[in-house]
Amino acid sequence: MPTFEPLPRPYELMVLISPEVTDEALTAEVDGISALIAQHGGEVTHVKRDTPWGRRRLAYPINKFRDATYVLYHFNCAPSRIIEIERDLKLNERVIRYLLIRQEGAPAAPEAPAESEAVEAAE
Repeated sequence: MPTFEPLPRPYELMVLISPEVTDEALTAEVDGISALIAQHGGEVTHVKRDTPWGRRRLAYPINKFRDATYVLYHFNCAPSRIIEIERDLKLNERVIRYLLIRQEGAPAAPEAPAESEAVEAAE
């Protein structure tokens, strides 16, 4: 009997990476998490690690760290694969904390100005 596999859904993942990770290793870590998502059948649509995110002070200490690097991922993935992605994020020692949520609608276009704003700026 064939099994039912639901269509991929849009997800948003916020990851806090340890401040002990150097800039060179940070790029590798960001790419590694993108590869982890792809390994589990997901498709990363957008990664944002610069403004307004990046390295920021935490509201409260987590594992004795006061700072962390925030990275935001938008991706599409089958719901059955999310558990595997979360398991691998928990095992990653460089990830201090993460939050994975399903987006209700289609994800907003990253940093794209609205058409009316572009027309006003041109005038």
